[in-house]
Amino acid sequence: MRLFVALEPPEKLTQQLRDALRYMQGLKHSNINWVKPENLHLTVNFIGEVADHKLKELKSILAVEARRHSAAMLHTEGIELFPYRFPRLIWLKLSGEEQILKTINRQTLNSLNTLGIEADAKALKLHITLGRIKAQQTTDFERAVLAYHIPKEEMLWDTMNLYKSILRPDGPRYEIIEQYNLK
Repeated sequence: MRLFVALEPPEKLTQQLRDALRYMQGLKHSNINWVKPENLHLTVNFIGEVADHKLKELKSILAVEARRHSAAMLHTEGIELFPYRFPRLIWLKLSGEEQILKTINRQTLNSLNTLGIEADAKALKLHITLGRIKAQQTTDFERAVLAYHIPKEEMLWDTMNLYKSILRPDGPRYEIIEQYNLK
């Protein structure tokens, strides 16, 4: 099964992002795969394919990591197009207690290695993906997206989930396998 670990956005932010998605989807655009509102999350570790028999140990490792780490205070920074030239993603940039999340990311990677699971070791970027751009967009669309205002607020992120990702033609579906509260 295909797995990843992510933090749940606080409810207030989830609603703001639902509003942002409705606005952006209403703009004239072409060939963008929008993230479904129920799939909004901040990925901490993309694990990839894991054999069913390793799931119990994986859940135990994540429970230990959750007990070891504090919840993170993160700030919303605004909507960005990434990368700057020929953007492929629309996301909400976050900042804040990045070190907490980097530590969770690295320690989880180390623990997964003990199970023989080699997860993606890519550097952690604090963001929530809103859309995947498949074709170049107009300058007007890009300006309108970048001008969309998400209030700059600090929020507590205290819920970590182990997700199963099911790839489907109409977009991925994510199922929560286990939920953990950061201390």
